[in-house]
Amino acid sequence: MTPAVAILIITSQDCFPTISGQPVNYDRFAMLRIPQLMDEPSKSNVDELFGAKEVSESVTASASLEFFKEHGLFYTENAAVGGIVDALDQQGLSSSPDSFKFFSGCIIGDDRIQSILRPYLLHPNPQVCRSFGSDPSHIFAFSLGPTHGDRVVVHMWGAGSRVVFYGSSHKKPLKGVLAANGLLEVPLASLRKNGCEPIDVQMEKGGIFLTNPKRNPAL
Repeated sequence: MTPAVAILIITSQDCFPTISGQPVNYDRFAMLRIPQLMDEPSKSNVDELFGAKEVSESVTASASLEFFKEHGLFYTENAAVGGIVDALDQQGLSSSPDSFKFFSGCIIGDDRIQSILRPYLLHPNPQVCRSFGSDPSHIFAFSLGPTHGDRVVVHMWGAGSRVVFYGSSHKKPLKGVLAANGLLEVPLASLRKNGCEPIDVQMEKGGIFLTNPKRNPAL
């Protein structure tokens, strides 16, 4: 069975979400299935704060929100999340945004994640859950322009998942084109030109990723 991940966009405002300036198509709710993995990223001097499985423990719960605002990324390995993702997939519940409630214990039980998501949990969420097929060696973003409203993308990853993010990509003037999956595809050359270094994350047990909508993962 290939790893799966729920892509959930949640907002601290009661607003209708858009992706790339266009209204979201709600008939595409589902879990994202990713068949293991991509080419090895080039070696880089990635900040020591970004570990292979989680953001450094030196970033405490009291500092995690500011860290997320600065870096547009936060993640931690969580075996319970991996198990829930697999169970929802097997039960055919992965296509429902209501599946988010099964992860509430994992969010509340992680002080660093909870500190970031606390404002969003006061509103009906998630606003969007989208489904995408695997497309190795291609790099996608939800948006390259100004983010409308206060939003965060929550990824719930199954065991055996891997993803590459690019440092500072949410702050750079990147180029991209509309892809067939409805996202914006970002050329690697644009990331390199802007000095965005790869951050290789591997979730053997599954885990939680929080990203800014402009963050560019290579799926």
